[in-house]
Amino acid sequence: MDNNNKQTQKYSQLQCNLRQQKTLDISKAIISGTTSVSGIEIGLTIKNTFESPNMKSIFKGENGQIGFSVVNILVKRFLESFGFATKMNDTQIEVLTVDTLEKFSYESLEDIILFFKMARTGQFGSTMRGVDSNLIFGEWYPMYLELKSIEREKIYQKDKDSLNKDSLTIENVRSAYQKQKNTPQQLHDKAVKRINEITEGFTRQELEDLIKVWEKDESKNPYMRLLMQKRLDIGGDYKF
Repeated sequence: MDNNNKQTQKYSQLQCNLRQQKTLDISKAIISGTTSVSGIEIGLTIKNTFESPNMKSIFKGENGQIGFSVVNILVKRFLESFGFATKMNDTQIEVLTVDTLEKFSYESLEDIILFFKMARTGQFGSTMRGVDSNLIFGEWYPMYLELKSIEREKIYQKDKDSLNKDSLTIENVRSAYQKQKNTPQQLHDKAVKRINEITEGFTRQELEDLIKVWEKDESKNPYMRLLMQKRLDIGGDYKF
């Protein structure tokens, strides 16, 4: 592996570590109450979530409890936003927290925050029968993943179209340059210049000898007429 690849991998790993630490810091701030979830929600879009690390990569080992605590807070906040008379008990909330951690293991903390916001604001539809795990993960969660899939495809197509546009632009410039460089007149002028350089100082005899040599070479056929025209420029009484 060359140094450039090593440097690229090192930089990518550093960026990944920084993103993971940022998520940890946000989680700790939510748990301690020093950061408002509402502040994170403002302006958050599905597109923002693609650069965020997934939950599984961060909340493992000694960080596992941090993951549970922050999601538990998000779950409680989400449930409290509904005005249903029947509320979940502590055990049900704990189960819903575990389910959320499991379902979003390959998604990000921002995904959970955005998902609960979209569900709370009725973007997946309204409910009159209360909120439970079946509704959240049986109906709303698949709809959220579908929206992510659509957004991911949009980004892919946009990047692809941009790449094709750039490639087409480069190709157009190259083609235009090539056409300009190889116009018939320019090719003719270059051939005349080259023949003049070759035959500079030639006698009539030397010119005729060169003509005989070129007549035997098919690749020189396009230039024979120009070479023979040199007979008019070179003096002498050679008979041909």
